[in-house]
Amino acid sequence: MALNVQFFKLHNHMTDEDIIVPRIVNQQTLDFNALCEYLADGSTVTAADVAAVMKQIEMRLPLVLGLNAKVVCSPEGLTFRPKVTGSITQSQLKAKLQAKLAADPTADIDVNRALTVSDLSINDLTAEIAIELPKKWNERFKSKAEFKRINKTSTESTDDNQNNSDNTSGGGNGHTDNTGGGDDNGGDNGGGGLSEG
Repeated sequence: MALNVQFFKLHNHMTDEDIIVPRIVNQQTLDFNALCEYLADGSTVTAADVAAVMKQIEMRLPLVLGLNAKVVCSPEGLTFRPKVTGSITQSQLKAKLQAKLAADPTADIDVNRALTVSDLSINDLTAEIAIELPKKWNERFKSKAEFKRINKTSTESTDDNQNNSDNTSGGGNGHTDNTGGGDDNGGDNGGGGLSEG
C-alpha cells in the first residue's frame, strides 16, 4: 500500500522562480457501508450497530454545535467546533452604499466613509463546522505512509492557482518528468517511507 504521488513544475510569479510540488493522484473512496464493516471487524458490535451510531452523530452533532459548544469525539481529541465566516471590504461597502444612494437619491449617504465593524451584518455571516485532528493521528499516519512515484505527463504552469486544482491526468504543455525512474519506490523525492518537510 502506498500513496500515489505525481510531481508538477509550476512558476511562482511572486518569487519569480520555479517550484516542484507533489499531488496525490488516483484517490479511492471507502464508502459508508464499507467503513462500518471495517470498523466492526474484530469487534463485538455489528456493522449495523456502527452505522446506527454514526447516523446518530451525523444527525445530532450539528444541534450540539448550534449551542456554541465544541464536541470531542475521540479519546485522543478529535474535535468538532462551530466556525463563522464572512467579511466585508472597503470597496464592497462603497458599492453597497452607492446602491442605496442610487435607490434613494435624496438620502444623506457618504459613500466614501471609512469602514466600521458594524458594517458587517449578521446576514453576511455563514456558520460552518471546523474539525481539529489530533496530533497523534498525523504522527501515526506519517509512520505508516509510503510514497510511490507516478510518472505521467505533468504540466508546466505559470498560473499560481494551478496548485489548487485536482488535475490528475497531466496534459497541458506536455513535460515528462523522468527523474526517479518509473513507478519504483526509491526514486529521488518519491522514495519509500515518508520524507519530512
